[in-house]
Amino acid sequence: MNGKRARTQTVNPTTISWIEKLLQTSLDDYRKFVVWRILSPYLINIRKCSVEEASNLIQNWLDKCSQLRPLDFNSNYAIKYNINSARRSGYLPISLEKLKTENALLHNRLAKS
Repeated sequence: MNGKRARTQTVNPTTISWIEKLLQTSLDDYRKFVVWRILSPYLINIRKCSVEEASNLIQNWLDKCSQLRPLDFNSNYAIKYNINSARRSGYLPISLEKLKTENALLHNRLAKS
């Protein structure tokens, strides 16, 4: 195996350090985007969590976030819908590099935390 290929930004093959840090970071905005493009696909398709475990982790994160600013969406629906989408499609979370172009404001917010 190529030595360059073995090096990644991951702590181990089933975690991505910047997303693990995000799980510990409360946000007052971008929560729907994070659940859709980052947390659901990460927890289901990278960490291989069960639906129940992924749901609990996301709900706990959203609960912390809602202390900064109340949610303006139904978290139960968003979690269930996005986890099911990630399971069906197998899509992976957005990369930190792609986040720079797709959602620069969120990227900047995460870079500061």
